[in-house]
Amino acid sequence: MKKFILIPVIIAAAAGFFSCATPKPEAPEWVASPPADTSEYTYFLGVGSDTSGDEGAAAEEAQSLIISEITKYIGVRVVSATTSEARDAYGKFEAELVSVITETSQARLSGLKLKDRWVETSGDTVNVYLLAEYSTSGLAAEKNRLEELFREKQEVISGPEQDGDSFSEENKSYRAAVKYIEAALAASNSDLENADLKFERNMTKARNSVEQIDIKKVSGPDAVYVGEKFGEDFVVKLTAGGKPAEGLPVTVSYKELRENGRKTVRTYTLLTDSEGIAAFTPPAPGWVGTERVTFFLDMRAVLEPLENVSFNLLQYVDGLEQAVNMRRTFFDYDSISKAVEIPTCVMVMDVDRSGNPLNKTDTASGILSELSDSGFSVFMIPVDYRMTAVSDSELLAIVREQYGNIYARMIFGTAEISSFEENGSAVIVKVTGKIKAVDLASGKILFSSTEQKRAQGGNNPATISAAFTSLGRMYGEKLVSDLP
Repeated sequence: MKKFILIPVIIAAAAGFFSCATPKPEAPEWVASPPADTSEYTYFLGVGSDTSGDEGAAAEEAQSLIISEITKYIGVRVVSATTSEARDAYGKFEAELVSVITETSQARLSGLKLKDRWVETSGDTVNVYLLAEYSTSGLAAEKNRLEELFREKQEVISGPEQDGDSFSEENKSYRAAVKYIEAALAASNSDLENADLKFERNMTKARNSVEQIDIKKVSGPDAVYVGEKFGEDFVVKLTAGGKPAEGLPVTVSYKELRENGRKTVRTYTLLTDSEGIAAFTPPAPGWVGTERVTFFLDMRAVLEPLENVSFNLLQYVDGLEQAVNMRRTFFDYDSISKAVEIPTCVMVMDVDRSGNPLNKTDTASGILSELSDSGFSVFMIPVDYRMTAVSDSELLAIVREQYGNIYARMIFGTAEISSFEENGSAVIVKVTGKIKAVDLASGKILFSSTEQKRAQGGNNPATISAAFTSLGRMYGEKLVSDLP
């Protein structure tokens, strides 16, 4: 037992002996006073400490401090990251100091060397001192390079903004707005500290520029005949600050009739001339009614990239879009059928399910009512009961002989009861019509359509009459719209 007790005593005594016999190494002079910078080298001191005795952790803190001092010296807002390598288990420290200084691209700390290192311990605490030297010329070159990079980042925003200011002074509001938007987009993609403020400022300038632009109607036709070309252009004028705005994109929105008979919206874009004028003539309308031609300042392509900005910036985008959308005007015009001026007669025979004529003209009355309400010169003529036994050309010859000197057109055909259902006290009647409109002189068919209509009621004659009348009105609406 004494043997095991003696050993620690001997060890402690020996430790005390060597402690007294071996003086603690003095810290190198550079720890307290780093070398003065020279034309050849610039020096940086980093100190790191770890209370758990981890020399490697203390060394990393020291080298991070060096990186921080270098970046402060360079004077550009940068992001730094460091790595150390080859740290052995006994705390011997040999490392390559690598820093990635990030702006838009990566910059290297070339010319940096770890010149000296000093470690001291006090109890559980270890302190590491690192002395780094940097080639003075290399440091200056890196500083200049990063400052130039920083200026370029600023100029990506400031350049277009300055151009916008110049255009604004020249009263070129549209071009100014485009440049301000370009600057705002650059700011939205920048990591500059005040990028959001630059975005807001340029978007406000863009909106103010757009609000200087005005679009007004100059002239345009009030009416046009169906199928005929417009007699004049629709004309608008754009001004900026009260002066003509040349070269501005204006889009016209109008309706056109497709081959299937349905209307579709079309657009056409043109540029204003030196007087700020934009003129457009739509295709000849193929229907009757009131329609609209709209002119608007077209900045869709310029505004589209703004849709991708961060959520907190969208309020400024919305404000600008509202200003742009207000730069529009429209013309309303009437599409009129020439048919209203052409004397037209109507002869439509109503028949029962067996094809026998009914002693009524409800379908013809419905057609006549609609056409008359639309201003047509239209009259009903007595039904010639031979109409179902002769061809169309023969019927036209008969009518032409009797009425050719009075009417230029005729609307004719039959309407029959195609189904009749009784369900208790209710009656459902379906009627089918086959109606045409022709030019009496030439025999040319101007309109042809087969249509159906239903009516429900409790009284048989009244329900049948309502079905035929409703069918006639439907035909009348189609004739008003489609008859050339």
